[in-house]
Amino acid sequence: MSSREILTLQFGHYANFVGTHWWNIQETGFEYNTTQPSEIDHSVLFREGRTPKGQVTFTPRLLLVDLKCSLKSLPKQGDLYESAPDSSQLFVEWDGNKVELQKNQKEPKNEFQIDLENPEALPSVSSKKYNLDENVEVWSDYLYSKYHPRTVNIVNEYEHCNEETPFDSYSSGTALWKNEMFEDEFADKIRSYIEECDHFQGFHILTDCTNGFAGLSSACLEHVRDEYDRKSVLVLPTIPAHFPDNDFKNDREQVFSIMNDSTRVINLLMSFNSYRQFGSMFAPLCAATDGWRQPGVPREFYHTQFNHKLPYHSSAILASALDTLTLKYRLKSTTCSLTDLCADLTGNDRKAISASLCMPFSLNSDAELIDCLDQWEGPLYRSITPRCKIGTERVMQHLMLRGIPETRLKKAQNKAGKQKEMAAYKCNSVKEMMEFYLSCTTFATASNVGVLEKAMPVSNPFPEIFDQWIGVNGNVCANPRGESQRVESIPILAGFHSGSEIGEMLESLHTEAKKLKIARFHKFTIEQDEYGESLNDILTLRENYEDSYLV
Repeated sequence: MSSREILTLQFGHYANFVGTHWWNIQETGFEYNTTQPSEIDHSVLFREGRTPKGQVTFTPRLLLVDLKCSLKSLPKQGDLYESAPDSSQLFVEWDGNKVELQKNQKEPKNEFQIDLENPEALPSVSSKKYNLDENVEVWSDYLYSKYHPRTVNIVNEYEHCNEETPFDSYSSGTALWKNEMFEDEFADKIRSYIEECDHFQGFHILTDCTNGFAGLSSACLEHVRDEYDRKSVLVLPTIPAHFPDNDFKNDREQVFSIMNDSTRVINLLMSFNSYRQFGSMFAPLCAATDGWRQPGVPREFYHTQFNHKLPYHSSAILASALDTLTLKYRLKSTTCSLTDLCADLTGNDRKAISASLCMPFSLNSDAELIDCLDQWEGPLYRSITPRCKIGTERVMQHLMLRGIPETRLKKAQNKAGKQKEMAAYKCNSVKEMMEFYLSCTTFATASNVGVLEKAMPVSNPFPEIFDQWIGVNGNVCANPRGESQRVESIPILAGFHSGSEIGEMLESLHTEAKKLKIARFHKFTIEQDEYGESLNDILTLRENYEDSYLV
């Protein structure tokens, strides 16, 4: 079956943190053994190309946007193709006595980046101990994938982490789309990617939604809807698990932080309304509980200890979910498309959905899935959508479980013992057993489960966030893992859900946004009537999640 290609658009620094992990996970999971070809159709999100020298390349089908000074050592054109010549090698016709040549200092590379460029060190990169927790400042510091020259797009009007001229409002983003770089050049790049595809099915838009990129992604989404109205668009708004300005030390900094929190709420309201209007479906993602006004308490996952203040850590959580969830329409054997997924989850015009994650899926190294589920305590998965619980009644949900082979399903009949007394013993596949379990633990809920036998790779540069009881292969072990060992792969469960609880999330955003007087925020060029209309639209969307709607 021919690949059904998807183009991914990434907007904003935190979204690029998430995206970098996502592309790294995919590329570190490539299988080059032709005797056992991969179950994943990587051509859905990657594209084949050639360098000017004829070398075959396989790069993400991706356009990303970030601010000036956000790349550090990564060239704008990427480092896969030939880089620009050194200035010392250029022939200059001007009089050398009258021309002053100024060189920009090259950004130093960390040990991981240096090893990637060294063919002799490359084989040990996946298992070597790096200090990335301290060395990562921007997303390119741990970029493993190679990008096409057209992928990276830099906004020169604004500078990364510049507090004097911050790119922090929805209005700044929508205004930016109207300049030549985006309305013409960026739109042309979208068209170029799509023209390369044989069976193009739609877009992923992975975006910041608390700063100016909320407006930029919204304007781009409207363009995409106008130009490619029959294609599906899955919008994935990301919210960091921590904002540095929330760590205020005095009254002045506290006032500054409160104002920033209010600005972020306005950006969220306006962008969510745009995603509702022009997107096929949107799923807000955050590794903390609240999202707004402040991100709140970090989410807890089994045998996982991540530093929510490090974007390098929290973005890995979201990327793991994203990689697993999108497998629903990235497997070679699947009949599900992005359009099918959106149609299943957005009945009654429920454009907003929630996402969940169980990472790692806690299966003891000597146990079978049937016993694991029978003894499971608490929720099977945790929400990664802010202000939103995952319901168990009247929910439409798609889940994906990877890393549990059929050989771990149950014991053979002659060794089954008490397992044969369980109703689940009649199940003959991981998919069947998971759907049976969900039917027993939910009410009036439609659950569609996909499975992939291969576990998710978490070798370098994925952060080391798993505790000592997780073994190299991701199973829970009776004895602690050796200090010199790192986890190489993990079983993982992730889901998309549509239920009444999402209405509570929308109502909480409406409540916070309604408290704010838009006229007091001069950085926004939003009239009071427009703001009021956005408030009403979010409230209308919230009404679509009333319990009177039955699955």
